[in-house]
Amino acid sequence: MPRTFPFVKPSARIRVLSPHLDDAVLSCGGTLYRLSREAHPVEVITVFAGDPVPPLPPFAQELHALWGGGEGAMAMRRAEDLEALALLHATPIHWTFPDTIYRRDAQGQPLCQGREDLFRPPHPDEAIWIERIREALTALPWEEGDLLLAPLALGGHVDHRLVYIAVEGWRRAGILHGFYEDFPYAEWEGVHNPPGREPHRVRLEEEDLEMKAKAIRAYRSQWPIFFATEGEILERIRAYALRVGGDAPAERFWFPTGFMPTTRATASSMNVRVS
Repeated sequence: MPRTFPFVKPSARIRVLSPHLDDAVLSCGGTLYRLSREAHPVEVITVFAGDPVPPLPPFAQELHALWGGGEGAMAMRRAEDLEALALLHATPIHWTFPDTIYRRDAQGQPLCQGREDLFRPPHPDEAIWIERIREALTALPWEEGDLLLAPLALGGHVDHRLVYIAVEGWRRAGILHGFYEDFPYAEWEGVHNPPGREPHRVRLEEEDLEMKAKAIRAYRSQWPIFFATEGEILERIRAYALRVGGDAPAERFWFPTGFMPTTRATASSMNVRVS
């Protein structure tokens, strides 16, 4: 099987931005597990992992009741993330920015009154988080050839949009950028060739899918929101991976148009195949 990303050097650090404590594993957990077997240092950075400032908005109170954990709901979710990423041999990093369900506008009113407010363009008062994400990215140690992966913001969740916008407008010399397909939104809506991007598919083995499913199950407060049963987790991620891969299961990433031909030449010089 070819290397996961044959266009990056074998020692490259892979950083994956996850809007919430589960998005990266839901979307590209199989790839994370493959990368660990290739000895890449892999970091999963959850952007909106901070504790809320009381009092909780009403909708946040509803979600806390659904998740369990009470006032310690975010600490519980961070612990779930530690467990999940340990299974995939990835290093977790938790930034302290607040989830949209906790944020308020300049007048102190909750920006999220209900589920419909999760899926909207960013409010003008949320522009600060785009800059804060960029500042946090800039503050990280980077080496030429490292790879940054972020969500495509499929489904339109406001936190996914904020991360996408931040990464789309952030540049660091020598750092490669790619975007992953947000699951389960990609499963529900499909992916229609994002403009200015072309795909790279990462082939997965059954072990990769099984470990991804096991890691998803570690998010005990979250997986029942998306899946009816534990058994459905593996069934659905396998089915979507086959939709993406065709003859073999895969996870798909999107890179700037024109980037892939260059990577094929690089891969050829390294005697590896671009899938």
